[in-house]
Amino acid sequence: MAEPYRIRPATAADIAFLTHVTLEATRAQGRLAADVDEAEWHAGFGAWHRELLADESSTLSVIELDGRPVGRLRVSRTMESIQLNGIQLLPEVQNRGIGTAIITGLQSEAASTGVPLDLGVEWDNPDARRLYDRLGFRKIGEEADGDKLRWLSPAAARQNEIWNADTARRYDTPGSGMFAADVLGPTVDRLAELAGDGRALEFAIGTGRVAVPLAERGVPVSGIELSTAMLEQLRTKADEAAIPVTVGDMSAVRVPGEFTLVYLVFNTISNLLTQEEQVACFRNAARHLSPGGRFVIELWVPELRRLPPGIPATVGVADSGYILLDTYDVLQQHVVSHHFHFGEGTQAELFRSPHRYIWPAELDLMAQLAGLTLESRQSDWTGTEFTADSPSHISVYRLTPEAE
Repeated sequence: MAEPYRIRPATAADIAFLTHVTLEATRAQGRLAADVDEAEWHAGFGAWHRELLADESSTLSVIELDGRPVGRLRVSRTMESIQLNGIQLLPEVQNRGIGTAIITGLQSEAASTGVPLDLGVEWDNPDARRLYDRLGFRKIGEEADGDKLRWLSPAAARQNEIWNADTARRYDTPGSGMFAADVLGPTVDRLAELAGDGRALEFAIGTGRVAVPLAERGVPVSGIELSTAMLEQLRTKADEAAIPVTVGDMSAVRVPGEFTLVYLVFNTISNLLTQEEQVACFRNAARHLSPGGRFVIELWVPELRRLPPGIPATVGVADSGYILLDTYDVLQQHVVSHHFHFGEGTQAELFRSPHRYIWPAELDLMAQLAGLTLESRQSDWTGTEFTADSPSHISVYRLTPEAE
């Protein structure tokens, strides 16, 4: 357990200490050249720290233990990530759990705001690399003198594992399936109507199946996407200027500005595997809406009536080249979709995706908790009446006056 410590904003009076701790931490790591000119070091790093104090893009702090300064911390925060720019401790207070506690605190902050935690580690700093590996950071790239690492919350890591590069490459099926004109056309028509003259925000924008044609209709579209692989696929169709996207968790991350429409299509809210996360998604949608704005969800109706007694699975599709099998855990309201794709031979490719299913009434209560009320519910994008036998629904929620 870390000893009690305090983090406070750095001031100009701390410049000498900030420079000193940087020097001593580097020396303790064995990364300081034997012939270093310490006077020149202090002058250079002193000037740099004065620049950092004036830099509003990052926060420079002093770490204190028992009322005395023992470390330096610099963190940058943006809509897309938290960046740990540097943490140094005096050698005599290292290995007391302070650095680990600070990093795990930043991980909690990143998880609560729905963004990744990024940092860099030099190749000649193996001790730091071992710590970051133990805390769950993974390499995402390289810099001139080291590796770029990223930490994702367990939920975010799970989604990136499922929606990986292979899945992203196979996701788009132009002209067929969910990309068929008779599916996509009514979807875009209805969303354009609901957006009106305002801006639209798509939660889990994916490869841009809906966002790209909606933007082509003249609706300004932004997005949130957790999977970097899916976002890379989107970027083959539209650049950042055409469709800006914030990387992060749709239940927490914020996008600048207000929107007349937030939408979440193709059952994607069920990718959030707890009721808490799903409620947070509604609340995040409400935070982005302008007065009178709407949140639209496309979702399937749980098929528990089709479950035979004692059999925890249903067959959703059974075609010559594709079988969809859903297995249910009715205690947890979880379902795992097993997608079997068959080629010309005898082998099949299997893709699994876990979900938490939601009844329409439960969805309405989630909306109420977020200050939204149900405005309409149809079976599909063409406006077919919703009945007890409808397999899916399009639910439109509106921001209530009290929540605006």
